[in-house]
Amino acid sequence: MSLIHIPQLLMPEELRLIDELFAQSQFVDGTKTASLAAKSVKNNLQIDKNDTSTLPQLQSIINNALESSPIFQISALPQKVYPIMFSKYLEGMTYGWHVDSPTMGNPAIRTDLAMTIFLSDPDTYEGGELMIHGSQGTTSYKPNKGDAVLYPCMYLHCVNPITRGERRAAITWVQSQVGNTDKRQILFNLNQIHGLLFQKDPHSLETNLLLQTHSNLLRMWLAE
Repeated sequence: MSLIHIPQLLMPEELRLIDELFAQSQFVDGTKTASLAAKSVKNNLQIDKNDTSTLPQLQSIINNALESSPIFQISALPQKVYPIMFSKYLEGMTYGWHVDSPTMGNPAIRTDLAMTIFLSDPDTYEGGELMIHGSQGTTSYKPNKGDAVLYPCMYLHCVNPITRGERRAAITWVQSQVGNTDKRQILFNLNQIHGLLFQKDPHSLETNLLLQTHSNLLRMWLAE
């Protein structure tokens, strides 16, 4: 599956509430949640996973946004979503090149996809780009506040060092109903084409045949 940029996953009122909750949150060393391979390259702060005050509220905002996002649902085909984590990077902080663990949590979920949701206005910090080294080379992301980037966990990625300001983000991982990356891409492409045909003529033979093909492929691949 290609990298998916989801604009405006979060609305302004949600972002305002997130800012308020961030200001009330307690942060800990981010290496506490890193795998052995990532500990040596991770340098950030995260809201304590044992927080019972602001963390559940923040997670609820993001989970509701994911459930309401057609692009996320269509592209990720989520089966399980890892509990949302919230991080901030201050000046000098970074997260070097790494690959995410293939499974996370207890009980464990398979990490097919990773997602970063950007919670800072890009003009308020320098550096901090999300760099993803995929099949088409290296791509840099520093989108608007409230946007998200969804990408396969097989890719190397990093967060460039912060040289000014503060970068805030929410991070999670997804176990998809369709574990194969190429098959998810085919389903996503078919869905996009069906949407274009539906706009032109929702009841045409071509529109219905494409929907049938998408549905049958999804049904077949869900059973694997």
